[in-house]
Amino acid sequence: MTFNFTTFPILKTERLILRELSFDDLEAIYELRSSEEINKLITRKTPQNLDDAKDFIITCHQEFKNENRIFWAIEFDDKLVGTIVYHRIALENNYAEIGYELNPKIQQKGIMSEAMKTVLEFGILQMNLKIIEAYTHKNNVASIALLEKYNFVFQTERRCKSVENNRIWKLEVRS
Repeated sequence: MTFNFTTFPILKTERLILRELSFDDLEAIYELRSSEEINKLITRKTPQNLDDAKDFIITCHQEFKNENRIFWAIEFDDKLVGTIVYHRIALENNYAEIGYELNPKIQQKGIMSEAMKTVLEFGILQMNLKIIEAYTHKNNVASIALLEKYNFVFQTERRCKSVENNRIWKLEVRS
């Protein structure tokens, strides 16, 4: 089965709803993406205000329409607590990159692991992904542990060209 980008995929787990961002998420996305604690280990443009957060949501919607990105809000107890994304999607090459972030106040509860399991299953079964890569900071112990849990392999011979401290991890799906 080949995924098509006509309808945003809403995924549910025992505790979570993974859904499309909406403008109701402005404050939560702003808080998450401007968090100093999260951004210590992520290199990205940080939103300066709610307008920047709104522009980010618009970009996510557009990138979905362009078939480049599926950006899920992670909802737990009716609150947006994190995000998980497939980006740089190339279905013709069965490839995507995965990224994620979680509100520091809610870490260590298995939430990201639950989201990761569900998104990986979706990518493999619905999108027919064969290679999923993650770029994570070399000192992001929690992220590295999550990647290792889901059988991502550290790519010792490769380096991220754009962010010196990022390391590349790869999951190859065997048919």
